[in-house]
Amino acid sequence: MKSLARFAAALTCAVALPLAAQSAPPASVPPPPGLNDPGVSPASPARSASVFPNAALRHDEHDLRGEPPPTVDVRKHDGDTIQEYRVAGRVTMIRIIPRHGPVQTFYANPQGQLIPDPREGPVQPVYYTLYTWKH
Repeated sequence: MKSLARFAAALTCAVALPLAAQSAPPASVPPPPGLNDPGVSPASPARSASVFPNAALRHDEHDLRGEPPPTVDVRKHDGDTIQEYRVAGRVTMIRIIPRHGPVQTFYANPQGQLIPDPREGPVQPVYYTLYTWKH
């Protein structure tokens, strides 16, 4: 019997307390003004999303470190696209865009060794030709 009384008391508190905690209804809020109401002016046009609108480098400009922009050599080989990025004549990055499969990116360290992009994960995909036929 005591457990039934405790349950009833807990149920009453569970229902009554949220009802008591509610605040008074807010004062009436006027509706927003219409677009053609007097005193309403159109909003200013949205600003450009770019923080630096004139940040594109021209051929005669340099970046903030004083280095020229990289030159990109693009060539095709067996349907794959190979992009070589060079700064001051040294290869800094190579992107291989295969006809089928994921893009592979390699960076060159100061010694000139190509290092895979760490964001692509530690495993490089390996493709084997299982069967081919002539067209």
